[in-house]
Amino acid sequence: MNYPEMGARIKEQRKKQGLTQERLAEMVYVTPHYIYEIERGVKAMSLETFVNISEVLGLSPDYLIYGEEKENSPTLEELLTKLDADHRSRAENAFKALLPYL
Repeated sequence: MNYPEMGARIKEQRKKQGLTQERLAEMVYVTPHYIYEIERGVKAMSLETFVNISEVLGLSPDYLIYGEEKENSPTLEELLTKLDADHRSRAENAFKALLPYL
């Protein structure tokens, strides 16, 4: 994973939306210095921060990581429909357990 490139994409979108580092930090529950370090590519994000930044800036995870949308990336719904009933139930329970942490 190329953290400097990911940070540059975050910074570019933040600026397009007219957000300061301070305001983005408030919106994703981190410090402004942490946003600064993410944008410079010197800090990796937790999954929670990654998801929050993606949602706040309206950027897909694929775009943040790769710089482009992956056309063949299946949706979560598509993945779940391919599972048998037992595995689908297990996956749904796992997601329910993870939701409070996202």
